[in-house]
Amino acid sequence: MVEVGRHVPIGLAYLSATLRAAGHETAVFDALAHVEDNHVVPDDELTAVERLKLATHPRWRHVVHWGARWERIAEAVAGSGADVVGISCMFTPFYESAYDLARLTGELLPDAAVLLGGQHGTVFFHHTLQVPEIDAVVLGEAESTILPLVDAVERGLPFERLEGVAFRCGAGRCTCEVPGAPHVRPRAPFVPDLDALLMPAVDELDFARYDHTTTLITSRGCPFSCTFCTVHATVGREFRARSPRNVVDEIERYVRELGVRRFLVEDDNFTFDIDRVHAICDEVLARGLDVRLRLPNGITVVKLTEELVAKMVAAGFESLFFGLETTDVERLRRMRKGFTSLPKVAAGASLFEKYGLSVNGSLIAGLPGQALGEIVQDSVNCAVQRVRFYTNPFYPIPGSPDYRTCLEKGLIDPLTEPALFDQFNFAFGNGELTAEQLYWAWIGTQALALWPDYLVEGSARREGGPVTPAEAARRLVEHSSRLKSSGQRLDVCAVVRDCRVVEEGLLVETSREDCFCAVQRVADDVRRSGTADLCLFSGDVIAAAIACYTGVPLAAEQIASEVGRGCAFLVRPAGDGPAAPIQREFVTRLDATRRDAVATAG
Repeated sequence: MVEVGRHVPIGLAYLSATLRAAGHETAVFDALAHVEDNHVVPDDELTAVERLKLATHPRWRHVVHWGARWERIAEAVAGSGADVVGISCMFTPFYESAYDLARLTGELLPDAAVLLGGQHGTVFFHHTLQVPEIDAVVLGEAESTILPLVDAVERGLPFERLEGVAFRCGAGRCTCEVPGAPHVRPRAPFVPDLDALLMPAVDELDFARYDHTTTLITSRGCPFSCTFCTVHATVGREFRARSPRNVVDEIERYVRELGVRRFLVEDDNFTFDIDRVHAICDEVLARGLDVRLRLPNGITVVKLTEELVAKMVAAGFESLFFGLETTDVERLRRMRKGFTSLPKVAAGASLFEKYGLSVNGSLIAGLPGQALGEIVQDSVNCAVQRVRFYTNPFYPIPGSPDYRTCLEKGLIDPLTEPALFDQFNFAFGNGELTAEQLYWAWIGTQALALWPDYLVEGSARREGGPVTPAEAARRLVEHSSRLKSSGQRLDVCAVVRDCRVVEEGLLVETSREDCFCAVQRVADDVRRSGTADLCLFSGDVIAAAIACYTGVPLAAEQIASEVGRGCAFLVRPAGDGPAAPIQREFVTRLDATRRDAVATAG
């Protein structure tokens, strides 16, 4: 789980720089940065879309509002007195908040033009234009289109001759005599020279809200064609890159002027040009910049060498992963990722480990047509072969090839509520498994990702006879303590502080810093609202881990949430519950794969 509110809105900062250079006055308000406002939405405030999300989710019964409360947002909008309000909506599942912001702006600043950009508007502009308060949608990259659009708004000119915008017919935005279908103007060419872009206007941001970490984009576009991805819709297929000197000039600016030393490099294919990566590292080292660089979008194993790994680690790269997605070679080919494999990822990981950096592989659980056994086998293969990994549940991203596949197979339809296209909603089956089955399968993969050694140990321990809940509990606490002391960055927020046998089953308590509520910064609201099961995700992962250790299917129930202490769960036999058959599949495949590995090694 990635902590909310840490990603700098770098796209808005780029646009702000462009507009300021042309003489416009700008301000950036990042609602997500106000993590102090994160809260559980009260039942009487849930929207119809939020109620639909809860009705379709197999397990969760709460919606969390991330970022600034509406009162804070309204104050910022009204206080700006802006003539133009631009709204960024990068992810379709969160469109409702963006639309509500447009409506709020219409009430508070009725004379302001409202523009919406980002991935959602680019692929779903017809849906977006149903909101009357939104005057235009900016399609794709906006640096070359935002200035002509704002100038047209300022001068009251029609949008018909502009590039890269979509807008409703009429209302003075076109010269049509009779209003008709929306206008969708051809996309502007992608920015050919990224070095020519102005440095983003990050002086408008408070980096204390981002833990003095910023977002860095050193290239755009990706020549690969992974079926689950939509990168081509916004930044295209052609790999366009900034020069190493230009990249490190920006890094040095952050270090010298703003005291920022941690960077999230959000490129879609950072290592596509290996020579450029070498040059960036050389430049960082030559300038003596003490920085930490992360690659949250991962890298591929293509062209990876020990020389490159050594230089990346020396330059400050850390916390990266390889995009693996599945260990099944044939499925990788169908996903157009035949250039990678588990052996290649394992070899690449060993190179980084040689230089003291532990890296992950990424898996996707629940790909179209993926059976339970394949999902389980992927994570078991990684765990047994000691390749660190994490998993994301599959969901059909609008605009991706897999989205079209799901349409063709009838898994979704064109009228499906867009807010459900969220990887954590579990609103759809994948043609082999129901949405509920996919949830429990994903939970099992999360347990293996967090405690691989614990689960493999349990499999070996059960060969000598049954394992008692007391032993499983004791060992889970020990493994969790070891995990905490390692300093490893965790992708799953479910670290166990205490676990003991009680009359009803196992009483499990999570570490106060590493439970879902604390990591997502909603703990104070849990106390105020009396919410008792916000962290069921953490409890479900813990139950799955202990089930794989003992071989007995288990289920979790949250029984307490206390700020400053953590959450408590009661774990007991699952009976015929939905998790039981899936946990048995994990136990069966874990045992068989471990035995095969031992036999091969022997």
